[in-house]
Amino acid sequence: MELAGKIVVVTVEWAGAAGLATGMAVKGATVVLVGPDGDAAGQLAAVLEASGAGRPAVFVTDGSPGSSDAVAEFVGELFRGP
Repeated sequence: MELAGKIVVVTVEWAGAAGLATGMAVKGATVVLVGPDGDAAGQLAAVLEASGAGRPAVFVTDGSPGSSDAVAEFVGELFRGP
């Protein structure tokens, strides 16, 4: 897998989110789905899991000025090595 060990953050609201997330996951990337709508993120996560593309992480954010820092911290904590 050419993207094994890589993390890809995908904004759920983007029209091409499902295709991008699936494509990256199939190539071995760990996908983090980000957006303000937890239901939409959960539905996309379920689609990825059902397709066999892996189990993505989900981060719900309100888009506030500090939200990008919060996403970065989430990804860092979630995927921190031993």
